[in-house]
Amino acid sequence: CFYSVAGRLLSEREWWKSRAHILRAAWDAGRQRQDTNLLDPRPKQMRIADDFAHLTASLMTNPNRLSCSAVWTCSSPSAPEESQLQEKWRIASRSLVEAESVFVNCLSDINTSVLQHLLYHNTVDQKWQVQMKQLLQLNERFQALWDQTGKRCKALQQGLNAGGPLGPRDLYLVSSITGVQEGYVQYFSSFTSLSVVGGFDYLAKKTSSYWKKNKDHLSKFLTTSQKAENSVSVSLFRILHERIREQVNQYTLILKHLCQPGDQVQLNQKSTGADELSEALRVYVDLQSHISQVLDEASHTKVLWKSLGQKLTDVLRSPERRLREDSRSAPVSLSPGKFGHERILLFDDVLVVLQGSDIHCYDLTTLWVEETDDASSERRNLKLITPEEIFMLYSQEAQHEVVWHWKINQSLRQCLCGKRDYPLWGKGSHSETPSSPPACRFAAYTYKNEGRLKNAIYEGYWNQGKPHGKGTLKWEDERNYTGDFKDGQEHGFGVCLIPRLGEEGYDCYKGHWREGKMQRYGICEYSNNMVYRGYFKDNLRHGFGILESSRVDSSSIRYVGHWENDKKHGYGVLESTDSGETYIGMWQEDQRQGPGIVVTQSGLCYEGTFHCDKLTGKGVLLSEDNALYEGEFTEDLQLKGKGKLTFPNGYTIEGVFSSTFGNGLQANGVLKTAGNDVTAENASLLQLGVDSLPVFERWQGIFDPFMEYLRTGATDESEEAFVGFHVESGRSLRKAVNEEVAAQNQSDTSLPYLSCNRKSGELPVKNTDFIRELKSRWDSDQLQQYLEKSFQSPMHPLGKLLKTQVLVFRATYSGMGANKHLLSMAQEEVKSHAEKILELITDYIPVSHRTGSQEDVTRYVEDLFLSWYSLDFTCPGNAHNTPLKVLNTINVI
Repeated sequence: CFYSVAGRLLSEREWWKSRAHILRAAWDAGRQRQDTNLLDPRPKQMRIADDFAHLTASLMTNPNRLSCSAVWTCSSPSAPEESQLQEKWRIASRSLVEAESVFVNCLSDINTSVLQHLLYHNTVDQKWQVQMKQLLQLNERFQALWDQTGKRCKALQQGLNAGGPLGPRDLYLVSSITGVQEGYVQYFSSFTSLSVVGGFDYLAKKTSSYWKKNKDHLSKFLTTSQKAENSVSVSLFRILHERIREQVNQYTLILKHLCQPGDQVQLNQKSTGADELSEALRVYVDLQSHISQVLDEASHTKVLWKSLGQKLTDVLRSPERRLREDSRSAPVSLSPGKFGHERILLFDDVLVVLQGSDIHCYDLTTLWVEETDDASSERRNLKLITPEEIFMLYSQEAQHEVVWHWKINQSLRQCLCGKRDYPLWGKGSHSETPSSPPACRFAAYTYKNEGRLKNAIYEGYWNQGKPHGKGTLKWEDERNYTGDFKDGQEHGFGVCLIPRLGEEGYDCYKGHWREGKMQRYGICEYSNNMVYRGYFKDNLRHGFGILESSRVDSSSIRYVGHWENDKKHGYGVLESTDSGETYIGMWQEDQRQGPGIVVTQSGLCYEGTFHCDKLTGKGVLLSEDNALYEGEFTEDLQLKGKGKLTFPNGYTIEGVFSSTFGNGLQANGVLKTAGNDVTAENASLLQLGVDSLPVFERWQGIFDPFMEYLRTGATDESEEAFVGFHVESGRSLRKAVNEEVAAQNQSDTSLPYLSCNRKSGELPVKNTDFIRELKSRWDSDQLQQYLEKSFQSPMHPLGKLLKTQVLVFRATYSGMGANKHLLSMAQEEVKSHAEKILELITDYIPVSHRTGSQEDVTRYVEDLFLSWYSLDFTCPGNAHNTPLKVLNTINVI
């Protein structure tokens, strides 16, 4: 072959004789390349002829050269190094093109002779539905690998034909390393999945009659020994992976030769891309290791499924699931000293315990493992934690405990990452050691055991088997909680939807939780359009709160006051548009109980004692025109019994009053006309509620949370839970926007009856550390400026407290409650609020900055509050509608 090629190229034998030593060098170089046969699938004689042809072509272009570059290692000392390297890249590229061409032809043959026939016989069969799906996926990955290999090979061939310089970026094994790697990884993933589910046994069964008639379609891909010993299923298994796996070995050999320079050609990192070559070689070596491991894993898993029996296999088997460890290989038990009673299997996504006919599966995403000391045996055992169980794994040998601990941790970590380690299990791509699985993680779990969480689904963050952090909990009855968890319970801020039994719609609670229960401030929007904003205790309304219906309803109500065990209890104000009345007074068990005042839309004002929601005994009635009645009433506020009626002109009737339907009011008594001016004046100036409703009993519920906030250190974390009335419900926010738009289209006289004269143009102050800031104001002027800005800011604790005070003031004394006979009651309330806030913050004001007496400091703080409580108080129910100053002078307070 050597001389025949030479004879075809040149006829001048003498010229060749004079250069015999050059030919001998080429021949020796060819003999040295016998160990590289795997690089080129052609016969050895063809490879030598091709190399010699390249050699002689080089000599013809330069007859005076006394030596030439051999295929891989031969070089001329006088030739430029760059030219030799280019030649080396070109030869490697030709070898790759030739190997890939053979590989593409082989894939085409496999597709035609084998794969398409398998797809043709892949008929619909519910029993083998999983296997059919995996075969279709395998075909998809096969076609993708075939197509991409052909395209890359064609592009490289065109580059060779162009004759330009070649380098690492022109060799797609280097430049397209990720795409090549991904194609093979995906193919072998599909291939092993088909193998694990018994796909080749299924295919052999479905196509056995076809292969009996067409044995040559399989035999041409097998060796003589393989033909004799292989069944159809094994033959299909070999054909669909061995040649493809061998191609990766070809890539590795090509890159190994490129990374090994000859004696006279030294690699230069900048000119030849040595680093890129080394990295590419590492990637393909890793790919070889990865393919070997996934094939081994699939083989072990398939053996396990055959050993378990059909029933267990149908329950546990899935295409992606792989066996990691078996207690029969490394013995462990759930009970010390009782090995073999159960079988424990570790998969890549689940831990399975087989006890007789019982199967217990534990998802690895919600499994935690810890080492514990066994004092009796001086051995460390494994403690496994799940959301509903905690159990131990005992081992006879220390190495078995180590193996299980390591494999469980590695399986946990890979399961949480959502992908397996590459290239090898428990080893990173650069041989780094992967970290341990995190104790805090995000996962989903369905509770199964009896209890309040039975069949509930939790999705969120966990810590040591308990929900901890942000998450969502859904019950079977459509209850839904989204928010913060701590140690397995709702704790922090969260939103809960509760369906109404027997009705459509949901109650929506959003607020703060503590140890699984609604605690402190929250907002609850009910399905009947009622909204509660206030404090909770143990899932019940408790403390100060506001319950109101939508203003668009024909009969809206609004209660502002105190609650106890989900019922109105203590001081509160109820306004009802349906009855046209506002009740101001005491409550017990959701009923008016004790002293109270009723103000109507017509200007009537009742004061008396209520029992079981009814006015009983004696009371006082003041009309809009200053008429006064003192005496007994009926339950529906009708005058009946002994009493005294004073008319606006000062006349009085004292006696017995009664009223019957159709006859109006009747009186049997004495009419007095003397001293009428004094009597009329006394009636017009009469103030209600001052004595019967002491100011210190009215709004204690709005100060108690603030005092608790101060006791807990006044931190930002606890601020909203204790002083949360700046948080509005979604319904309230929509209403506020509509009111603001409406107010812009109306005159100033339509503004709310209560308003604060606040300074504009100043940025709000947000609390970072309320107590520390307050104590750090050593100068009186600094303290005054700090307090002023704090009260102006709706984000500061003092600003929130002031906002709540304004809220209850408006609820009591605006609208129907704006009655001149309640003026003293309102004045007392404003003064009480100022004194209460002074009492709360006095302990935190530094003593060193006080230059005067305690009275001066008190007056200073009161003056500050007075400047904020300069409130216009309008009485729409009054006949004259005259605006009155709640605080005319400091002396009033």
